[in-house]
Amino acid sequence: DQQKQLAAAAPHRCSARLGLQKVGFFNQQYADQLNMEETATEYLMRNFNLPYQDSRKCLGRFGLESHAHTIQISKLSGGQKARVVFAELSCRQPDVLILDEPTNNLDIESIDALSQAINDYQGAVIIVSHDARLITETQCQLWVVEERTINQIDGSFDDYKREVLEALGETVVNKVNP
Repeated sequence: DQQKQLAAAAPHRCSARLGLQKVGFFNQQYADQLNMEETATEYLMRNFNLPYQDSRKCLGRFGLESHAHTIQISKLSGGQKARVVFAELSCRQPDVLILDEPTNNLDIESIDALSQAINDYQGAVIIVSHDARLITETQCQLWVVEERTINQIDGSFDDYKREVLEALGETVVNKVNP
């Protein structure tokens, strides 16, 4: 099982082949890459030569409600468009995923589903995120990029938060359940 890492940013959402590795990118401007005139089903059918039902199954795996499969992409919410892009990335079957702030426009349920998909993914994943929920739910090695350096963090995200707060002179109060 390949180790997941949080690290560098991706320039845009696409798929490229680097050496022997096929890389899939996702970033915050994903909607700019979609054909707004098509439905999500048509988009996947056209790009991957998928049969109608396979296209819908793929969209369903990423939590896009069935009624949204046949709505013009321009009329979908930001979160629904994100699900279309995640389905597209899945169809591309990349060896490496680079996800730049993938939780923007996602609700908690979708973030949980994305976390599970990342944990189940067999390839390498690089995530750029400020989303504590995504960071703590994925089984990732944490790296911090700041001041033109990159450093691996020993310990958990909570350990890192505690370290940052202490450096700022803040006291960490642990919640105690009665």
